[in-house]
Amino acid sequence: MNRSKLIGATALASVMSASAAYAEMSISGLYAGKLTDTDGGGLAHTFSTNSIYVSYSDSMDNGMGVGVVMSVTASGLKTDVNIDTGMGTVALGNGVDSAVDGMDGSPACFSLILCGSAMNANYNDGDDDSGNSVGYSNTIGGISFNITRGMEVQTAAAVAATPGSAGTAAVVGIDPVTSVAASTSIMGATVKGGVSMIDYAPTTETDIDPSFVTVAYSLAGLNLGYALYDGDNGGEETQMGVGTSMMGLDVGITFATADLATDVDYTRISASKGMGAASFGIDFTETDSAAAGGADDSDAWQFTYVVGF
Repeated sequence: MNRSKLIGATALASVMSASAAYAEMSISGLYAGKLTDTDGGGLAHTFSTNSIYVSYSDSMDNGMGVGVVMSVTASGLKTDVNIDTGMGTVALGNGVDSAVDGMDGSPACFSLILCGSAMNANYNDGDDDSGNSVGYSNTIGGISFNITRGMEVQTAAAVAATPGSAGTAAVVGIDPVTSVAASTSIMGATVKGGVSMIDYAPTTETDIDPSFVTVAYSLAGLNLGYALYDGDNGGEETQMGVGTSMMGLDVGITFATADLATDVDYTRISASKGMGAASFGIDFTETDSAAAGGADDSDAWQFTYVVGF
């Protein structure tokens, strides 16, 4: 789950908790960028989030609450419509993420903007394959859960290129993706888990059910995190990390192991500082691959910055 989605979810939670007797509207924005130097190869400047959020909440004639969040990002305009029925929230719109994507952020990562789920690309949270989803969320007996269902994607054959233009690649059909995720607290530890069921229409693609489990616990000023991401495709990744605050900085270290066709180990050291409207961070990530000769090994320094309003 990326930083823009976290900010959008926070904005949505704020408008849905507002009094149903009054309509409220707010606008917020976020820009997150990074400077990266990998193995001394020179700096690359990129941004990970460039977003504006418009939030609105009101109540309908039947007393149900309704909240809308419109997000303008580099990928386009997306809108989430959430209806608080009093017996759970129904989510509609083209900005609804898969249930798993909304909960699988790693508590073992302490970077300012680099924390998502697995570090390797073998794990699929089902969000991209879901398309425009519909969802339902609720909290019962101390367990918060979310269920989403994506839309079917039809199989399309590749279109041959015409002179002077690029061809269109084939589209692999996907049955509606169902994602389920839940969160609860057990003896002071926050435990989350979920699974996405991704079934491809008749093709050579193999159906997969990627899943995750995360555990977060705070003890004596230390934030401990564990995460397991199973791609259900022959690969999985395990993360463990510990973070704390010292000398006015938030610091942490993450260890990860990806069991793939070629195993990969990761070590990430992070430090960040919040300064009101802006925050800054620095990360060092060491990647050690089991490939012969260490051809895939790398060391990367990243300076990150976030400005929000």
